[in-house]
Amino acid sequence: MLMILLVLLGALGFTATAQAATCDDVVYSSSMLNSNPNIGDACLEVVEEDTTTVLKFRARVVRQSVNSTIVQWQLPDGSWTNPDRTYPPYGATARIGGKEVRISDLAPKQEVNVYIISEGNWTLAEASAPAAPKAAAAPAPAPKKAAPAPAPMPRTLPKTATQVPMFALLGGLLILLGGAVSFVRTRL
Repeated sequence: MLMILLVLLGALGFTATAQAATCDDVVYSSSMLNSNPNIGDACLEVVEEDTTTVLKFRARVVRQSVNSTIVQWQLPDGSWTNPDRTYPPYGATARIGGKEVRISDLAPKQEVNVYIISEGNWTLAEASAPAAPKAAAAPAPAPKKAAPAPAPMPRTLPKTATQVPMFALLGGLLILLGGAVSFVRTRL
């Protein structure tokens, strides 16, 4: 009798988890995919807190520029996407360790968890139409192919940028000037 009860409880738990939303059920908005082309494959899990459902991502800051942040998204297999340039609103903040930190102040190589709410960014596909998520999720790879991946930024300046040619040109001009002054002086 106890064994039957345990099997029934286990089946009930499996049914509850089987109905929970996964990243495969997410349909991203076109604006979300246009601004972050690599994010479609980077969803780690669907998190439900109270009455709010959010998507969890992991991002690594590559570098900061004046009005943008270049990030890489972690894929479910642990690898990272090509860098994406994101444009967070001016003064946007993140909560790290209970403190508000401006996005523009995040250091390179810093990894952060990103939670995205659905407000115009994504929706969950309906469970009654299993073919719809496949058709809706199909456009996600298209922006990746259309937008070429940016080349990785070099860590140091190239060694070809040197002052030696300028000094050689200046020296040659001074020799010509000296020769011209000597020529004029001997003729007068």
